[in-house]
Amino acid sequence: MSEGTFNDKEEQFNNLWDGVTPKGVNRVKSLKFRQYILEHVRQMQRPMNRENAFKYWMGILKAEARESENF
Repeated sequence: MSEGTFNDKEEQFNNLWDGVTPKGVNRVKSLKFRQYILEHVRQMQRPMNRENAFKYWMGILKAEARESENF
């Protein structure tokens, strides 16, 4: 993954987490996104916080889970 792609995905996560849209801030969209991501984090049996939500969004949690299964 190129550096630009990483930054775009990070920016997209931050915008969704904060509910930033072209028309302004939408609190309902941010809450729906947070609920969606945190539910996936919960299913992976990790603490539900922004850091783990970001790791899930970037695919880091899935990679860590695969690595732990291989050992």
